[in-house]
Amino acid sequence: MRRWLPCRGIPLSLLLLLFLILALSACDGTLSGGQGEPAGSSSAYLPTRSSSTATPQGPVLELSLDTEGLAVAPQPLRAGFPFTVTATIHNDSGLTAAEVPVMVHISALREGIGYAPFLEVLTVTVPASQSLTVDVPVHWNFDGGEHLLWVQVNRLPEAWQDRQQLQAEGAIADNIALMDLMIDPFDAYTSDLCSGRIDVEIGPADVLPEPDKQQVRVTVHNPGNSAVYNLPVVVLGRNASGIVYTPAIPPCGGTAQVVVPMDRPFGEGVSLDVLVNPSDWEGGLVEDNFDNNQVAVTGGIEPGTVASGAGGLQDYDFAITSQEIEIPQQWVVLVKIHNLGTRDAAMVPIRIENDRGRKILDAIPLVRGNGLGIAAFPVGYLWVRGGTLTFTVNPPDATGALPETNRDNNVATFTLP
Repeated sequence: MRRWLPCRGIPLSLLLLLFLILALSACDGTLSGGQGEPAGSSSAYLPTRSSSTATPQGPVLELSLDTEGLAVAPQPLRAGFPFTVTATIHNDSGLTAAEVPVMVHISALREGIGYAPFLEVLTVTVPASQSLTVDVPVHWNFDGGEHLLWVQVNRLPEAWQDRQQLQAEGAIADNIALMDLMIDPFDAYTSDLCSGRIDVEIGPADVLPEPDKQQVRVTVHNPGNSAVYNLPVVVLGRNASGIVYTPAIPPCGGTAQVVVPMDRPFGEGVSLDVLVNPSDWEGGLVEDNFDNNQVAVTGGIEPGTVASGAGGLQDYDFAITSQEIEIPQQWVVLVKIHNLGTRDAAMVPIRIENDRGRKILDAIPLVRGNGLGIAAFPVGYLWVRGGTLTFTVNPPDATGALPETNRDNNVATFTLP
């Protein structure tokens, strides 16, 4: 019987030799190029020994900054007041860091509706093996409370990298620094422009009874050097009474007007006692002088008598111009408000309206007397490309509007890009 072979015509010895070569190759684990594949490797491609060696990477930047290199001044930080962030950037490499981006971001730990964080990106050049100090002025309408300062150099969110060119750098873990900021609310600051005391006062000319409206207008003065707020204003009559609380009143002559609704009608000629922050009020503000906190008046005013209850008109004169409105970032406008009057004004109302009738009502935390206030407002709700925004500062129909004699310069328009 004839022996069967796997392939007719091929000698058995040759087949055995071919099988031995394959078995040896499998045990050695090498490929035809001679380089073995590591155990467990899933690489689909392996370079051979004849592959060219990669060119060594050239020198790269070594930038850094830390919390110790951050400073914020002046201290304490106060709502409505500008301040400056200073960051020290170190270049530990032998290369000049030319036009590297620096991002400064400040946000509240608890952001409310309508809050807009501060964000600025600038470019700087840091000489080789040296440090550079960068100052960033901050003009923003921060509320009081806890905030976080975030500074980065040559490191940006991915979405920003198309806008700013980053420089080659090996390690960027130390290119960021964080700092906690506490911003005092406007009603917590003191001023060195007047004597150091805590005192509020009212006089007969500061009270305007309005029997026909069943209310009493009262103007409260703050001659002390500390801002005051939430003080009770009490009106007592024979058969009627009323109480309200003041808003924040700036120091050194600041004023606030309140309207006290009475619980019962009262007529002209009725005697009224008006008290602000009574000395025996539980939890009330402790003052250096309580003698000027109470006054007695007669309900109603005689014809021809002028009271100052609506007064303080010379204290405020706000102005806004189109040239001082800008866009620091998309959907945010930065506005400068001037006060040609003599008194500081807190929470000055402002209305922003587009040409489609949409509007935003907000407030500037502080506008200094014979000075200005700067505030930023998110206006994405009003944004229409090429549209016009109308800004009205201290509109007379707004809640909390301040008395003002001249409103001719209270309106400005701005065209969106």
